[in-house]
Amino acid sequence: MPVTVATVSLPTYTVRERPDIEAIGPLIDEAVCKNFGQAEERALAMRGISLIDHPGHTHDSLAEVIIANGTDRYDPERKSQLHGAYDPHGVELHVGYCAVSATSLRSLRPDPSPTFLGTISQSPFAKNVSDFYAGPPLDRGGVPLRIDLITVYDPDHLEGIQIPFHGDEQPPYSACRFKYPDRRQDALLGLIKVL
Repeated sequence: MPVTVATVSLPTYTVRERPDIEAIGPLIDEAVCKNFGQAEERALAMRGISLIDHPGHTHDSLAEVIIANGTDRYDPERKSQLHGAYDPHGVELHVGYCAVSATSLRSLRPDPSPTFLGTISQSPFAKNVSDFYAGPPLDRGGVPLRIDLITVYDPDHLEGIQIPFHGDEQPPYSACRFKYPDRRQDALLGLIKVL
């Protein structure tokens, strides 16, 4: 099955200052619906990626690597920022699960959780944009991140992992691994370049 590659142009989306999550999030939601929605609602797993975490790559070059490998975790020698906490549990990626149709995108989290900015948003990507902006300084001592690419996965190809320090997180679990590690590309439905 061919991988869908789409783009959404958001020239005002930067992390030099706090992004307007309620303006940006719905535009990304709309791009997901337009490119991955269908008449009947279906579940998808999505992962935001920042080019800052992939030095030397552009939107296009990283997209090529992801399509070839099925994941942005393409270099076994390169460790994720929080590898010490997650690698012992076999975590390969973190994703957010959503239900998408041609006209709507909604989170599959059991209870709405607040953004780092303290608000509850109806837009799944408003929450993601907020988390990428405010989360890295708190959880890894890093700089705010911009979502530059979004990978879209078939959740049937992923296996959720319950992480003890995630508290009482209920399925679907955000930490996961590929069910079929030798067929990671089969899990990838597509990606969206956020330009």
